[in-house]
Amino acid sequence: MPQKPPYPRQARIVAIDKGEQGSQVRWYELRADFPKPDTLISEHETEQEAKDAKRRYEDKALGE
Repeated sequence: MPQKPPYPRQARIVAIDKGEQGSQVRWYELRADFPKPDTLISEHETEQEAKDAKRRYEDKALGE
């Protein structure tokens, strides 16, 4: 099992277009540099869901 990343945690939201040209859907990925650079943490259908996940990931009080 991987260890938990140290605090302060930092993540970024990356918008990704998935699907065939002309019928693409935008998804939002939460990425961090732990345990490896550009690690995918989670995927979300809306930007707001990704922002909420980022807040939870970075908030030390919620992670312990």
